[in-house]
Amino acid sequence: MELKRILARDSRAANEKALQLYGPDVLVISSQRVDNQTELIVAIDTTEGRNEADAPKTASPVVAAADQDRFVAFSDVFKVNMAPPAAEPQPAEDVYEPAAQRLAATTQAVRQDAPASVQSVAQAVSPPNLENDTDAESLRRSKDTVELLRLEIAALRQEFNLNRQVAMWQSGQGLSPELTGWFAHMQELGVPASLRTLMADAVKDCETVSLAWPLVHQVLTQAVQRRKVTSPVKGIHAVVGPSGAGKTLMVARMVQAAVSQIPAEEMAIISFSDTKAGAWSQLQVLAAQSGIGCYRAGDVSTLEVLLGELSHLKAIWIDTPGSDFLQHAAKLQGLGTAIHLHAVLALDATVTNVRKIFDASELSWKSIMLTKLDEAAHPWHVLRALCDSSLPVTAVAASHLAGVAPQPFEAGALVDLALRGLQPEGLSIEVPLKKTTRRRTTAAKTKVLHG
Repeated sequence: MELKRILARDSRAANEKALQLYGPDVLVISSQRVDNQTELIVAIDTTEGRNEADAPKTASPVVAAADQDRFVAFSDVFKVNMAPPAAEPQPAEDVYEPAAQRLAATTQAVRQDAPASVQSVAQAVSPPNLENDTDAESLRRSKDTVELLRLEIAALRQEFNLNRQVAMWQSGQGLSPELTGWFAHMQELGVPASLRTLMADAVKDCETVSLAWPLVHQVLTQAVQRRKVTSPVKGIHAVVGPSGAGKTLMVARMVQAAVSQIPAEEMAIISFSDTKAGAWSQLQVLAAQSGIGCYRAGDVSTLEVLLGELSHLKAIWIDTPGSDFLQHAAKLQGLGTAIHLHAVLALDATVTNVRKIFDASELSWKSIMLTKLDEAAHPWHVLRALCDSSLPVTAVAASHLAGVAPQPFEAGALVDLALRGLQPEGLSIEVPLKKTTRRRTTAAKTKVLHG
């Protein structure tokens, strides 16, 4: 695989240039604006055009053979078929050969057949011993990373196909030149095609962005609006989510918010199957700040025994690891005790993690908790998932500090955060007042007039 940089006046010209230079199999890695130009980073397959004349003449035949065995084409590693897969027999689990094992086997062959100079180079780049538990855990994480990357690329290809269809649809809508440029800017920022279609249908009769802005804000607010729910307090609550979503801090925030209703001695925090370095120490410090008892369970059986011993408590919070979080959620749901599953998702989460949570039909989520309201710049994937789902949002973290209590979900605040990056320079837009505020004011005036 090799990365190439392309500069053009806009994204369409950059894509056309990439197709012209590297063919239809080119993969777009990133796109951004640089000095009033569009910079496109693409990945190409280095096997094309490779022949014997390109190889160095001084290279050892043993090293060349080893390099040829170690090389895997980019299109073969990340090949994703968008059509439903055919019914093929699945390979056994032990057939899977991670890249680290393949590299180790190739390095061993080089050591046996190559001269001493080549053996010294192979010894310098050889991987560590793969026979202990630590290396097995690293291989498992590598497998998960590759699978996550394949899912991301599949989502990107699906989004590219939708972008082409939406572009053809928008060209027939007859939008004004100003709105056409605005929607092209949305596409460059990664706004999902489904949301662009929803917004374009609402502003098709507008001529300027200033006139279309209130309509876009209104239609997005109505799409993500949902019934208000109270934050969970009593019961057993498991906080589940991907790594980096802020699960541990969310547990600390929810505990501190519940202290006003439940005494600290009647609550507990349990760390479940978390092997991340420093996670247990962090949870102990956060629990000590609230005066809450903190426990640790390494597996499901230990957790079940611990929950039985703590059954007299009114509230128990379970912090889960970020790796394989869906499998851990399934294990917790399989327990006989009534455990409420709460999914924690950062507002800038990737499309793969968003789909994992909202498309997990086998799990019964009690609610969704959102984090990084003060940090996220483009919460479009989460916003699109909220448009398509009716799961309640019980808490929103608007600060990185554990002492700041979570706030209730407000659809307008999320839409404001999303539209902040779409506001053109020099355009001052005021969002209209909410209808609920006007109703309360009118009701108060009526009460004063009638005494």
